[in-house]
Amino acid sequence: MAPETVGFLLAAGAASATMLGWALVAAKRSWTPRAVGIALIVAAVAMVAVSVVELLPQGLRDPELRTLTVLLFATGALVVPLLGLALARLFPGLGALRSASVLVMASIALHNVPEGTVAYAATLVSLELGLVTAAAIALHNIPEGMAVATAVLAAGGSRRQALVATSVAMLGELLGAVLILALDASLTPDGAVGLLALVGGIMVSVSLTQLLPAGLGLLRPGQQVALANGEPVAVPEP
Repeated sequence: MAPETVGFLLAAGAASATMLGWALVAAKRSWTPRAVGIALIVAAVAMVAVSVVELLPQGLRDPELRTLTVLLFATGALVVPLLGLALARLFPGLGALRSASVLVMASIALHNVPEGTVAYAATLVSLELGLVTAAAIALHNIPEGMAVATAVLAAGGSRRQALVATSVAMLGELLGAVLILALDASLTPDGAVGLLALVGGIMVSVSLTQLLPAGLGLLRPGQQVALANGEPVAVPEP
């Protein structure tokens, strides 16, 4: 089998691990507001950690790219409130939690596009490097899938809606793999660093302004919905 084909298959396999995150969230048959709140807080912490530990350092380590990295990160952070305002105007009945779930899905899908090129490129260097890289990407795709699914459930969505949203986020990584396979080229190093910084800003902003406040709010009694048998059910005041 050609290295290009193996690289694409490894990238696709790593991307599919995102759906395992959805499965872990969907496996819980009944979600109380407190459980959803805690899950949202965990998802927010995970997204911030991925941005700070994985996305930003790649640009900050290079003195020539440091300023650009900071500017793009700040731009990404500003994109979130602008997208929130746009969603509020276009879909006034969407609600804060549903808006947050859309933003989480979009930010992770964008973040996954360059990731889809990584396993492919690593495989072209060596099969062993491709396997290790794909495994590492797959492992951190699991909490990303959980973040998307949890945000949808917190907004009162069903497991099926969470599945669709998680699939959209996963498609970002598949898109990256398809593009590099079709074009036989990846992003330039500087372009990849800039994109990761921009997406890192989006993910941190979504976590701190959307997921974390929503999660803390759901820890109060009588908030939002519980999920039973895959459908949202109102939670009465105690």
